Formats: sequence, structure tokens, C-alpha cells
Amino acid sequence: MNINFKKRGIKVALISLVFVILFFFSVFYCTNRISNEMERQLETNITDVANQNALAIRNQLNDNYLLLESLFTEIKDMPGDMSDNVSLLKGFVRAHNLKRVGFCTPDGTTYTTDNVRGNLSYRDFFKRGMEGKSTITGVLTDALRPDPEDVIIFSSPMYDDDTGEIIGVFGLIYDTYVFNASLQVDCFEGQGFSFAINEDADISVAMGYDSIQLSQNLFDDILAKNPSNTSAINQIQRRISAGESGFGKLFIDATEYYYYHTPISLADEEIEWNVFTVVPTSYFLDRFRPVKNTMYLMIFLSIFLLVAALISYFVIFRSQRHLVQRLAYIDPVTGGANYAYFKKQLALKSRNRRGYLISMDIQHFSNVSITAGSAASDDMIKKTWYILTNALRENELAARVRDDYFVLLLGTSDAATLASRLEHISGEIHDLAISYDAPGIRACFGIYPIESVTAIDDSYNKAKIGREFAKERHEKCYAFYNEIDHEELLKNQQLEERFDFALANRNFEIWYQPKYSADTRELVGSEALVRWREVDGKLIPPGRFIPLFERDGYISRLDEYVFRETCRKQKYWLDRGIKICPVSVNISRATIYSANVVDKYLGILDSCGLPHEYIQLEVLESAISGKADIAEILEKFRLSGVRILMDDFGTGYSSLATLNMHCFDTLKIDKSLIDGIGQKDGETLLHYVIKMGRHLGLHITAEGVEYESQLSYLQEQKCDDIQGYLFSKPLHVMDYERLITQ
Repeated sequence: MNINFKKRGIKVALISLVFVILFFFSVFYCTNRISNEMERQLETNITDVANQNALAIRNQLNDNYLLLESLFTEIKDMPGDMSDNVSLLKGFVRAHNLKRVGFCTPDGTTYTTDNVRGNLSYRDFFKRGMEGKSTITGVLTDALRPDPEDVIIFSSPMYDDDTGEIIGVFGLIYDTYVFNASLQVDCFEGQGFSFAINEDADISVAMGYDSIQLSQNLFDDILAKNPSNTSAINQIQRRISAGESGFGKLFIDATEYYYYHTPISLADEEIEWNVFTVVPTSYFLDRFRPVKNTMYLMIFLSIFLLVAALISYFVIFRSQRHLVQRLAYIDPVTGGANYAYFKKQLALKSRNRRGYLISMDIQHFSNVSITAGSAASDDMIKKTWYILTNALRENELAARVRDDYFVLLLGTSDAATLASRLEHISGEIHDLAISYDAPGIRACFGIYPIESVTAIDDSYNKAKIGREFAKERHEKCYAFYNEIDHEELLKNQQLEERFDFALANRNFEIWYQPKYSADTRELVGSEALVRWREVDGKLIPPGRFIPLFERDGYISRLDEYVFRETCRKQKYWLDRGIKICPVSVNISRATIYSANVVDKYLGILDSCGLPHEYIQLEVLESAISGKADIAEILEKFRLSGVRILMDDFGTGYSSLATLNMHCFDTLKIDKSLIDGIGQKDGETLLHYVIKMGRHLGLHITAEGVEYESQLSYLQEQKCDDIQGYLFSKPLHVMDYERLITQ
């Protein structure tokens, strides 16, 4: 059992380890999934905001180009010189928050609304304009003012309507601060910002940039300050080259940011920019921190509950292990070893071990229950265990098998010394029984010498055979297995081997011994008896096989067979209109102690369809003691209409105490009391037994009546029924059928 528990413990530990690994893997997986989902939500969030900002910037810039085109169209149609016409656009400058409007001639000479002249032929936007390209510059230093001011220029080439030649470059000049201020949109609660870069990565437009100092080129002046941005720069450049949008992280100074960039087309797709929206990672971390804290709390609670569950499981497992071991190895009455533990201890000993295996039974132990009750019988079992353990020597073992059966392993070297020890133990148990007012009790021992512990069950079975032999002898309380009449043992074994065949082939016959009224001498009932007819037609007397079957456990199956066959025959006669009388069937101690005996026997009755008043049960007085709920079992039969008869009253010690159970209908007086008729003492005893039974409301049946003188005395004593050879011997079923049909 310990080995099994160790194996089970290792198995449980491995399963628990796998479970813990899977649990933490699940936690890691779930945490990773949640983090990925958070980052996905974050990317979706910043993407949506970035697209909105990009749309706002694109719309604003495209609107500026529409304004540029409309102004150009306005002044181109005006009469006069272009330089003079430009000065007429001052009202537009104020209305649209422009710094100025300017026109550059093909040589670079510039005319503006604020009457500032200069030559801008060196500027890239001019060069691109003369090449027929529209341009939005990055942040430039105003070249037409002595004080450095940052400006942004929207420029477009001007064509002659007739020749189609470029006649100059027309542009709108914005103060950088004013222009960016017109684009400000709240982004991530003021913590994010957006900016646009041209194909050279120059920052042209910025939204919400107050919290950070932007330079003029994204790659050169901002990202390059932190070496950690190298991979981010490369990734952004690859996406811009491919015209793709993208999400990632970058550092501005020492602060980490999430970014999303998307390309936009301006001026009828002549200009390709990328708009970036940037927000500090701390902003999202702060927003997701409550979610993460909740998640970590749940993980912590899950781990705590898991650990608590595992600890509880192992504590319960350990306690259950001790409980199972106690149930498996400890006898509940004595608190000592049981037979399973006895065999385990033997298995741990050396296999080459000499000694005597002894099966012990306390003969007539049921008398203790009758005289002193079931509590006293348990008390005697405990004291018997104390006697046995005190008699043990070093390396000797003892255990309680069940009821009043014990097993011993004694290491005494010679048989004479062993016999002396057993006689001493039996004497102590006899003296113990006297203290419970239960004389006639002794311990009987069956002995089998062993030299090896490999076949313990076989050795114990042989010791039990010796014990049963010892119970039949009176001069000794013990018997060695080798003293047994093995020829008789062989015959018993043959009977046991033929039992199943005989039962299947209905070789067991039901005979009937009639019962007659003491007054009218009319038939009032019968007792069902069993006979075994061999294949050659000979009958095996019941005294030959019934005691054997009571010892080996076959009796319960035989009881059920007799009961079923009796019910069927009663139903057969009843269906044919034959007037039948109640038939009593004997039920053994082993049968009445079996589980669900009431349900089983009443089920047989009902399956046969026989009214319950036509079947009675006979219970030996000696079978009543030793089972706490025997009265309840018998009462269930009585409530169903099955009458209960106490059989062989007068053969057991203190049978009078059994009558106090009030679970019987009939008292069957044993032949040993009937044989006392004609003797003064015998008649006096019988007189009071009958009187007492009638006073308790019991029906009285006398067994073994053989003489008219016995009948006359029983009639005087108001005995109810007579059973015995005076009226009839047991009859074969055919003879009994003729009797009841007369």
C-alpha cells in the first residue's frame, strides 16, 4: 500500500508540476496576448488620429494652393504690369493671414505686396518653379527682411496663356508661426503633435509642437541625436521610398515616442509629403496602467489561489493517505493490525522464515452478545487483542481478520511449546468470557507450519481447516493441519466441487416435514428441508453437506435455491386449486447477515406471485446474536406478511434473552426439551418455557415428537403445533402433494 501511495504521490507531483508549468505558460501567453492587444489598440488609436491630422493638413494645404491659383488667375487677367498688379493683392494678404504675396520674374527679381524687392533666383522653390513644378518649402529664413524670420512659401509656375511659356513663379508667403497656429488641433490631450516632411525630410508643417523644439530636418537634426533611432530612421526611409505608411517607436532627445506616418499628395499630386503624428509612450502607458494593474492583480490572485489549491490538495491527499492506510491496515475495533497489514508485514520479512501460522476463532462467541449485548462483545474483542499482543514475542505477529477470527504468526521452534502457549491463551480467553457471564466460550486454533512467506493465503486457508477440525474436538483447543483426516477433507472438497453442477441441474430436492395441530391433529403447515440426490439416485444426508457449506460460504446460495423452489411449488399448487398450508424455510446465519436480504427474498416472493402468508422463515436462535440490526431485518419481513419462527429454541445458552427482542411469531421448541417429558425436572422446564412463550404472545410448535405420551403432555400444556415422527417423517414432494390433496 505504501508503494502504491508513493507511486500515486509521484504521479500527482508530476501532474501538478505539468499543471503549474501549463498555468504559468498560460499566464505568460495571456499576458503577452493582452500586451499585444493593447499595442494593437494603441496602434489603431494613433493611426486614426494620424489619419485625421493628415487629412486636416492636406485639406489646409490644398486650400492654400486653390487660393494661390485663384490669386494668380486674378492678377493675370488684370491690365498693366505684373509687378504693379501684385501690389493690388494687399487686401487678400490681410484676409488670409498671409505675410505677403510675391511674384518672381524669370530672372529671379521678386515683387511683393509689401513693396519689398529682391532677387530670389538662388532659392530652390524658384528653380523648381522655373522647371514647371509647384513647391511647398520647409521652414525658411525670410530673405527679403533684414530681421531673420521663419517663413513657409507655397509656389507655383505661371504660364503665358498664348505661348504656354513660364513667365515667372507666383507664391504665397506665410509666417511659420502664424501658419502652424492656424493648424493647431488638440491631439492626445495636448501631449501629441503632428508634422509634415517633404521628400527631403524637411519639416514644413507642425501641429501642436509647442512642447518640443523642432528643427528643420527630421533625420539630420532630430532622430540622429539619439543612436537608438538608427533602425527607426532606416525603417521610415524604406517606407517613404515605397510610398507606405507605418507605425513604430523613436526617440526625440531622451524621450521615447510612438509614431505613425502616412503619405499625402498635394497640388494635384505634384507634391508628395509624409505626415507624422507622434505621442509619448508614457501617455499610453498611463492610460493602460489600470488595465495592466488589474491584469497583474488577477494573475497574482490566480497564482495565490493555485498555490492555495495545491497546498490544500496535498494536505488533503496526505490526510486521505493516512486515512486510507488506516482503513486498509487498522482494525476498527482493536485499533491494531488487520489481515492486510499482517500479510504486508510478512512480505517485509525474510522469505526463508520458519514458524507457525495460526488461525484462531472464539467458539460460541455469540453468547457474549446474548448475555451482555453488542457493546460487551466489542469490549471482549479488544481485551482478547490485548491478551494476544501480550503473548507475542520478538518478530511474532498478530492481526484480527474479522468478527472473532484472528491470525497469528508464532516463531516457537517445537510443537509442544507451541501447544502450551496456545492452551494458556485459550485459558485466558475462557476466563475473560466468564467475566461477561458467558460460559462455554473457548479459543480454537488451527496450526500450519511455514518455512516461507510467499504463499500466505494458501497457508492461512490450511490453518483455517485445522481450526474447524479443532472446534469438533473437546480434549484439545488446537489442531495441526497434518492431523486432519485428509480422506474426509478430500470428500468435502469433492462435494464443494460438485455444488455448482448440482445446483444448476436441480439435484437438490425439497422435502417437506408436516406440522399438525396438537388439538385436532389436522395438517396446519410444513417445514421445507433440502436433500441432495446424486446422479446414481442415492441421497446425501443434510448433516453431511450443510455444515460444510456453512463453513465454506456456499450456504447462502443453497438457502436462496430452497426458498425460490419452495415459493414456486407453493404457487404451482395454489394455481391448481389445491388447498395449501404455510411452509417454513430455514435461513442461515450467513444469509440473514448478507446485504439486502429483505429486498432479495421479498423480490423472489413477488416474482413468483405468491401471497406472503404462505411462506415462513425459520431462524436459528444462535444466528440472531452478533448483528446489531437483526431485529430490524426480521421486523421488515414480518411487516410484509412473512411470519418468523425461532428454530431449535433451547439448544443455545440463555435463549430466554433472545425472546426479549420481540421479532418472532412462533417459538419452535427443540427436541432436546421434548425428550425431557416423563422426567420431573424436564417437564417443569418445558412447562415454564411454553407458559412464557404464550405469555409473550408466541405461537408454540414442538419439534421431534415421537410418542403419544409426549403429545398428551403437550396438549395439556396448550402447545399449538406438533412436528415429528409421531405424525410424519419428512416427505418427498410427490408424497407431500398426495397428502395435501386428500
